[in-house]
Amino acid sequence: MPKRNKTKSVGDKTYQHSDYYRNEQTSKGMAETHEQVSDAYMEGTIGEGANSLDEKLPRE
Repeated sequence: MPKRNKTKSVGDKTYQHSDYYRNEQTSKGMAETHEQVSDAYMEGTIGEGANSLDEKLPRE
């Protein structure tokens, strides 16, 4: 039976709040990606602009 590697692969990792404080490259990447997704989500939920359901679009 082959010996199993005890390290996790990137696909097995999920975001943890403590990732912001770790020095591992994977943890730093998870924290940065989490921040970017959170910012993009909040930016998209304002309800103003071209994506607003209340805005009337001009018809030709």
